[in-house]
Amino acid sequence: MTQKIPGQLRGTDETFLQLMQLSGAGLLKLAGFSSESADSYEFRAIEFKEKQLQRPDIEGIPILEGNTRVTIEFQGYLDKYIRYRSLNNMLQICLKTRDDKPVQGLIVYTNKHYQTGALNLNKLLALPGKIPDLIQELVLTEYTEADLLTADPRLIVLAPFTISSRTNAAQLQHKVLNWRHQIEQIYPTNEQFTEALNIIGLLLLNRFRKLSHQEVITMLNLNLMDSRAGQDIYRMGKNEGLLEGKQEGLREGEQKGKREGLQEGEQKGKREGLREGLREGEQKGKQEGERQLVMRLLERRFGKLPTAVKKRLGHATLSELEQWSVRLLDAHSLEDIFKE
Repeated sequence: MTQKIPGQLRGTDETFLQLMQLSGAGLLKLAGFSSESADSYEFRAIEFKEKQLQRPDIEGIPILEGNTRVTIEFQGYLDKYIRYRSLNNMLQICLKTRDDKPVQGLIVYTNKHYQTGALNLNKLLALPGKIPDLIQELVLTEYTEADLLTADPRLIVLAPFTISSRTNAAQLQHKVLNWRHQIEQIYPTNEQFTEALNIIGLLLLNRFRKLSHQEVITMLNLNLMDSRAGQDIYRMGKNEGLLEGKQEGLREGEQKGKREGLQEGEQKGKREGLREGLREGEQKGKQEGERQLVMRLLERRFGKLPTAVKKRLGHATLSELEQWSVRLLDAHSLEDIFKE
């Protein structure tokens, strides 16, 4: 997990902070808190600035006297040390506030795989006996839409996790339009409505990775100027579109460069081959002509040539042939011509 910069929220942190501020009481009810207790919390993102430690995503501050404080971690990827981080955050809050109020930990996984991949607290802590359950955990994919609505209708924004990520496009579109209609009923004010669309729109992109941003906008019937979700999705899509366009341009340029390079290389190869062929042909022609000349002169001086001499002439270089033709002028025997 990357270090979170003080004063700055990651995209998922900001989305879930919006969720908790909008319908955090509903999530606590899903975790077993009573309605009275759950409705008494305020939620904020917190930092441990004095120590560069991993912070919990959200802290629930109780308004009612006697309620426990709550740290909430939203886990949207595999982190095997998440339980240890959560426990550490609980202890840090106790040390920071310096009071005796208890702290309850809550981890909300967006996938069962992320929970099963996390190490148990007794894996690394050398404590005798069984460690009690210090942290409560929820796995969003284990709930149905009816479960969410029973706990609190405001949890409709978490509905994308209640259906399979392999749901086909037609079924998903029907579901999304129904969720949007419910959001209109549950969040009557314009501000809450746009906040809810912001959350469910980004969670849809997280849950259904193959969806395009335009598909999410169409499914939710978003007006890009009225909803921050639409604006966020539009910016994300624009940035990805620019990246894809750049990559596509690089691919096209590479292919074009290869084609032009091959054509140019082929033409250049033909030209170089022709020149090299002419040079080689000229050299071989000159060498063969010199060989025939030396052979005729030797036969004229010394008669029929032995087979060994003919073989030597056949393998001679142009330089050797030229040297032997000079020796012919004053040689008295074949030995004088071919002497080393």
